[in-house]
Order: sequence, then structure tokens, then C-alpha cells
Amino acid sequence: MNFNQKILQLLYDAKMSNFTIKQVCTLLNTQSSTDRQLVKDALADLQKQGEVFYDENDRRYNLVDGKNFGKAIFQGNKRGFGFLLREEGDLFVPAPKTFGAYHGDTVLYKRLPNTEDEAKVLAILERGKNTLVGTMEKQGNVGFVILDDQHFSTDIFVPAKRTLGAKNGQKVVVKIHSYPADNRNCPEGEVVQILGYPNENNVELMSVAIAYGVQTDFPQNVQTRAGKIAQTLAERDYQDRRDLRNQTIFTIDGDDAKDLDDAVSITQNDDGTYTLGVHIADVSHYVKPGDDIDQEAFKRATSVYFPNMVFPMLPRELSNGICSLYQGVDRLTLTCQMTINHKGNVVDYEVFPSVINSCRRLTYTQVQALFDGDRTATNDLSDVADSLFKMQHVAQILQEKRLKRGNIEFATKEVKFLCDDKGDVVDVVPYERLFSHQLIEEFMILANETVAEYMESCSYPFVFRIHEKPDEQKLAVLMDLMGGVGIKVKHSQQIHNSVLQDALLQAKQTPYFALINDVMLRTMQKARYATENTGHFGLASRCYCHFTSPIRRYPDLIVHRVLKTAIAGKMTERAISAYETMTENCALQSSKMERNADEAERKAYDVLKCKYATKHIGETFDAIISGVTERGFFAELPNTVEGFVSITKLDGYFTFNAQKFCLTNGSIKYSLGDAVKIQIQSVNNSAYKIDFDLATDEQDTNQ
Repeated sequence: MNFNQKILQLLYDAKMSNFTIKQVCTLLNTQSSTDRQLVKDALADLQKQGEVFYDENDRRYNLVDGKNFGKAIFQGNKRGFGFLLREEGDLFVPAPKTFGAYHGDTVLYKRLPNTEDEAKVLAILERGKNTLVGTMEKQGNVGFVILDDQHFSTDIFVPAKRTLGAKNGQKVVVKIHSYPADNRNCPEGEVVQILGYPNENNVELMSVAIAYGVQTDFPQNVQTRAGKIAQTLAERDYQDRRDLRNQTIFTIDGDDAKDLDDAVSITQNDDGTYTLGVHIADVSHYVKPGDDIDQEAFKRATSVYFPNMVFPMLPRELSNGICSLYQGVDRLTLTCQMTINHKGNVVDYEVFPSVINSCRRLTYTQVQALFDGDRTATNDLSDVADSLFKMQHVAQILQEKRLKRGNIEFATKEVKFLCDDKGDVVDVVPYERLFSHQLIEEFMILANETVAEYMESCSYPFVFRIHEKPDEQKLAVLMDLMGGVGIKVKHSQQIHNSVLQDALLQAKQTPYFALINDVMLRTMQKARYATENTGHFGLASRCYCHFTSPIRRYPDLIVHRVLKTAIAGKMTERAISAYETMTENCALQSSKMERNADEAERKAYDVLKCKYATKHIGETFDAIISGVTERGFFAELPNTVEGFVSITKLDGYFTFNAQKFCLTNGSIKYSLGDAVKIQIQSVNNSAYKIDFDLATDEQDTNQ
């Protein structure tokens, strides 16, 4: 413990939230001027770190303990005010009290007296994003970048020499160089990249990617390192691996998938059990701890998937090259081989490095056609049909077992966009989920559980995938909603996943299924990575990890490293110490970047949905009310395109009933789950929002 930390610990132990240098010296039992200067310097350092704050008015220091003083992330708003994002509850910051903070900044705050949830910003500890995306607005030779992100209250001023030649109306990337002392003036920056005009192919999607900090290109050092990786195996690569190349092993993926990181195999044993093999690309053989590719992969933590675009975690020489389990080529893998009985229990398992040669590159559509009895598929897949039917049987057993233990099966709303050659959205169609998808999902879940349970039994540092129980307040709202629509819920203080599973099954028999499904999803905690296992609530799994996708997820790569060291018997004290740091850093970074990727992907889908809606302004559609607020209600089309109907568009005076999730004027009521006819009125492409109007009978007839 260094001197600064010692002082901080003493302050907390003494419960001194407001103090002077003299009081700290007394705590330390120091008297000399030299010691006093050391204390003064230490407090100055702690102030820079946001651990203490010096109040010029009363000339005393204050401990930043999260009570009256604290640290938080500032969330800005277009109108100048903001919020401080805290786990224990957000605080409101009035516009005059922001101290020039911008969206994403880490700030020091003080709670305002005589208020319940207000605060003022005292200092900016660390700036958030300084590279942003917006639209260039030229005024003579200079320019202003109107930011896409609605959390910013000001534009960015760009001097004439720093516009990079950007033209009026073009999307650009701007880097901020200097901030004003307050929010009354604009920050100053320079254009570092011109993306193009909004209507040009992929410009809007690239804007979203850059706005969320998604890395769209690999640095030169990473490209150079990747370019040196051999795309065929050398003799030394086969050493200390089990040779599975003579087994019937194949991949099942989407039609357009290129990063094939999992393959499967199955045999039936004499005793009636099945041996299921899940073979995962051994990325850790090529990406070593701390090398250029590893550092970049850690920073990205995940591949990001936009409609028709992928921003991979690993260079394509790995993700679409030597690590992808293509048909007919030798590939290095890590195999989890499990013996499964008729109840779906794993009665034996083994994990080992291996080499495979996939005999077929199958698609979900092909496999489903076989299951559905399509004769063409039966003929095409004759060499693997026996294995596939065995897999179908085992997957059904595993699925039934998971449902019995309380796994919550949410209905997903995946869609795909049909685009023309110019990138314009022609249609939005729901993505059909087949049993062939579920088959692979069941096998991957089982492998993830098996590996996690093995590593937990070893007590080595590890990265688990955890999912905690729902927040009690959100759960109470869900319970009220379900009770209001007649769904009987057995609720106790200790909620069990089977209770929510049963409620969702009940909801399937009502018109409110989509509503309950969505609200229950929002009630759930966000799954995350952690070094301590607390189980996975949604999957009703006692122990879970991510092992099966090291090409696109960094935690899987770390899991492979730890796993290979453990099964090789090389887990020394030095290795344990290194993995403790590695797993902790991985869990924090991967959870953070996963959330960011999810938000970016949702925004990308919103962009294309807005493009679709723009082409259908004035047209009428059937929709379901998907959300109700005091300002109006949201309605969703069958293809998941969602828009807002303002209360000002409704005839009469409507009031909002928060308990029954409806707007009513006595005789007319608009409730969650109600069917309505809407007309697409307008699209705000800057905010990615769609406005609907209720369709009149005459408009409906015209369609």
C-alpha cells in the first residue's frame, strides 16, 4: 500500500468526510514540515484521481465517498442538462450546474442540498469520446459539425484549415482538440475522415460504427502480423493433438457465414448412450498473450455484426482463414467430447487439443430440409444423414431437459434486410428460426456448461458467463402487468426462473404474448462476464461460460488458454498469477464492449428500419401497440419496424394509466398489445425515429 492509499484508508477508517491537512497529519502522527508537504502532495494527487475534493470556500477537503461527493459518468442532453449515471440511482444535473461536462465524461459531483436526486458537477476527471460523427454545415470557409449523438448540446466548430475539404451536408468524423470553459461556446476540432453523403451506400452504417467506437480497420502492425500467419498447417502444428481427421465431423452455419468456429460429431455407443463432439477452432494456437493481434482483440473484445456488414475481432487471415473450419482442410481445434445418456445427462466428458478435417459445410436450411423430409435434401446429405438424425434426437432430449429445469425461452425478433444493388432497403422480413438452429444452440450450451463445471472444479482463475436474478423493482412492474392481463404468477421473495418460464408459457395462450415477452426481457439483468461463478438465471444453469466462439469473442479465447494450460498439467503458481490478472481484465473489458456492441447493432438496425419507413411514408399498416407513455404510444409492425403515435394525434383528451399501461379518455382506450392501424407519417433520420399517425377508415380503404 503506497502513501496515498494509506491516507485514503485512514480517512475511511476514521470516517472523516470533511477534514484539513492538519487533521490528516494528526492521524498519521506527523509533525515536521517535510511530512506536512508529503501529506499536501498526496492530497493533491488524490484530488486529481477524484478521491478527495478541496472546497475553496471553507478551505477543507471532502472525501469522495459516493454520499455527498462522488464520481460518475455524465450523460448529456441536447437541451443542456444531464444525468449522472450511478448503480445506486441516477442524479439530475441542471444545465447551469454541468461545469462544461460533455456526454461520456467522468466527473466529480456534489449532491445539491435540499433535493432528493440533484447534483452539480465540480470537476471533469476524464473526457469521454473526443472522436465523434456528424454532418458538416459550412459557413463560409469554416464549418460546424452537427453531431449525430443527441446527447450533445453543442456543435463542433471547425476552422477553415481543418475541414479536410468536407462539403456541406457530408457525414464526417471530427476530433475535438479543445473544450470551452462552459457550455456557452462550442468545442473546437478538426475533420479527420469524410464518410460521404447520407444517401450513399453504407455511409449511415459506417457513421453508427464510428460513433460507437467500433474499430472499422486494423492497425498496420496487426495487419503485418496477421499477414505472416501461414494459411496451411506445418508438421509441428500436429504435435500433442488427437487426430480426429477420420471421423465424420461437419459444420452447420448460416448460408453466408464465413467465420466457422464450431464443428460437431456424434456416435451411438453399445449401451445406448451418445458421444457428442463439439470441436472449436483453436485460436489460442495462433494468438499469443500480449502480441499485437491479442492486444487489438482485447481492445475490441467482440466482433460487431451489422446488417450485411461485419467488423471482426480478429483479422480476416484468422477469422476467415486458418481458424475457420472449412470443408476439406485440416484445422486445429479444442474438442469437448461428452457422453450423454437418455435423460440428457453428461455421464462422462473429456477436453483435449485436436486436429479435424470437416467433411461437409452444411447450412441450417439444408439440415432443416432433411428433418422436414425433403427428398432432395435426403439425397444431398446421404453421407451425413445418419449423424444428423442422431443429433436431432439428442438435441430434443437436451431441449426438454433444459425446459424442465426452468430455462426461459424468449421469442426473438431477429430480422434481415433485403437490399438492392445501391444498398437501399427493399423489405424487412422476420428471420425464421429453425430446429436446426436450436440443435447447434443446444450442443454449444452443453459444451459451455461442461467446460465451466470442469474449470470450477479445478478452482483456477477463469472467466464465467453469469446472469443474475431480475431487479426487484422491475420485477414488481412485470408482475403487475401480468396480473393485469390475467396471467397467474406464483411469486415469492426468492423468484425462480421456472416461475417466469411458466408465466411466459401462459402468455402464449393470450393476445399479450409479444408484450409479456418484451417486458420480461427488459426486466432481466444483462448477462455479463465475471471471475466468480454465480450461475446463469436465464438458462437455469448452475455454471456457465463462453467456450464455443473464440473467433468472435475474446472471453472464449481466454477460456481456451486457461483450459489448455489446465489439461496439460502446466498450471504453475506463475501461470495462476498471470491468469488472475488476465481473467479479471478480460471480464471487465468484454462486458463493457459487449454492451457497446449491442447498442451499436441496435442502432444499425434502426438506421435501416428508418430507410425502409422513408420509402413507405403515407402508407397504412397493421400494428400492435408495443409501449405506452404519457406522451403517446409506440406501435410495432409485423416486421418489427416501430414508430411513435403522439398523444396530440389522438382525438379528445387522454390520460395515462401507469398501472394498466394504457391511454384512455373514458370511451376510448389504447393499451399495450392492442391492434391498431397506422400510417407512416415522417422519419427523423438524425435521431433514427419514426412517427406514425392513426389511419382513418378512408386512408385504410385507399390502401
